[in-house]
Amino acid sequence: MGFLKKKTWLTGLLLFILLMTEAFTGYVLPWGQMSYWAATVITNFFSIVPFIGNYVTEFLWGGFTVSEVTLKRFFSLHFILGFLISVFVTIHIIVLHDKSSSSAKFENLNKKVNFLPLFSEEAMFSILGFLILVIFFVFFRPNYFMHPANYERSNPLVTPLHIVPEWYFLPFYTILRVAPGKVSGIILMVLAIVVLFILPFLTYKKQKKYNYYKRTFFFWTFVWNFLVLGYLGSCPTEPIYILFGKLSTFYYFYYLFWMLWKLPKNI
Repeated sequence: MGFLKKKTWLTGLLLFILLMTEAFTGYVLPWGQMSYWAATVITNFFSIVPFIGNYVTEFLWGGFTVSEVTLKRFFSLHFILGFLISVFVTIHIIVLHDKSSSSAKFENLNKKVNFLPLFSEEAMFSILGFLILVIFFVFFRPNYFMHPANYERSNPLVTPLHIVPEWYFLPFYTILRVAPGKVSGIILMVLAIVVLFILPFLTYKKQKKYNYYKRTFFFWTFVWNFLVLGYLGSCPTEPIYILFGKLSTFYYFYYLFWMLWKLPKNI
């Protein structure tokens, strides 16, 4: 993978991190029970950082606990991140067009494929499918992804029985809670994201024969495993769900480290 292609991957991941931060700060703004306790739990992650962890946590809180001051800070951060994301989207598109995008269907061709009509049709089909889903949930199932407890006003004296993040954080929440302790769980969850930044720098084997179907099979297996992680994150902390969570977490790292490193590049 060339240097420019690494930049495309890394700018995309930085954009992914910014979107996660934007989603988290936006989820806190309703100031319901789940929003309040999600802010309390996630900001406490910084307390494990040696020497400066407690100071960073108190700085985010604006005091010694999550309060209205924290809400104002998160609102300001949520507003600023929107502009920062726009900048990174522009940078990512510039880097992408500098190197050009790739497709598994045409990986062995030495010539570039025009954006029109192939990639434009695929992009429009994806956008249309996404808009259909958005319209369906916005107009027909607006409360489908909302937790009932978040309709209750935030109360620091009452802890919900089952604190869960929003659905887009559930896979990483599963990885967090399969570890035996707080520190090990946070390290494992952070590693699940950091490993994505390491992938472009791994050394791959070479393979003369290209196997598109085998590569596609492993890819979709990984996708389904990620969806399973998301489902397990919404389940209560019972032994059976923890067991399946450990198996899915193992496969997550196994695929990224072993299959993408040890196996040939084109698998």
